[in-house]
Amino acid sequence: MATANQWTFTQVAAAAAEILERTGERRYEHVVVDEAQDLHPAKWRLIRVLAAEGPDDLFVAGDPHQRIYDHRGSLASLGIHVRGRSRKLTVSYRSTQEILSWAVQVLGAAPATGLDDLEDSLDTYSSPLHGRRPTVCGFSERAAELDALAEQVREWLGNEVEAGSIGIAARTRKVAEAAAARLKEDAIDCGALAKGPGVRVGTMHALKGLEFRCVAVVGVEHGIVPHESRIADSIEDPTGHAHGLQRERNLLFVSCTRARDTLSVSYSGAPSPFLPAQ
Repeated sequence: MATANQWTFTQVAAAAAEILERTGERRYEHVVVDEAQDLHPAKWRLIRVLAAEGPDDLFVAGDPHQRIYDHRGSLASLGIHVRGRSRKLTVSYRSTQEILSWAVQVLGAAPATGLDDLEDSLDTYSSPLHGRRPTVCGFSERAAELDALAEQVREWLGNEVEAGSIGIAARTRKVAEAAAARLKEDAIDCGALAKGPGVRVGTMHALKGLEFRCVAVVGVEHGIVPHESRIADSIEDPTGHAHGLQRERNLLFVSCTRARDTLSVSYSGAPSPFLPAQ
């Protein structure tokens, strides 16, 4: 990348922060930060120097239970002081209480550290919306699972759910592509998660920040969720191993809570150890 004079966004953020720190220039009076839990420290340094410190300089929104990247750091060490100035939001208007109650179990019992460096939990988290309980179905092989997925999508479309309001997600690109191929066999139009046309299909990571009436999460099975190649060895790096497992739990939680009305979860073979006992 250096030879080709190409930069990552993180490198650009670090260079921009250094320039603003050196020149003392402040471009904005107020900065709004969303999805704060996943920002790299270099991006936080840039955010800090974009606006001069003062009343209402930064408005930060984030949820440690939705942290799906391993970007950990103390905001206080970066000059962003939020302890004693934060407010916890406990009402979800995206998912029903039934989906929320089920999905919270996916997170496990490990405490999460909030942006104020204090432990955070979802014990008081609730939704005023109500609907069907999520369905969890297991199959002996992938082909049968994807046949059931196609049937479920046809049912949703038959119930007048718009194709663009249906999201399909998998932990790996391979499973997501297999799901899209199966839907196309039934002449069900498909597109990427972030854009249409048709039913949206993609990876769990691509599902972040999106919202659908109906969501199907496929391939939630042992060996894929958690994705073993993304987890550090428990003996060589026990802390990294624990963080990796929690990150995978968070990713599944994020995927399941993209559903507003209906959630369907499926797997082939042995189920993921993250799935709640039925």
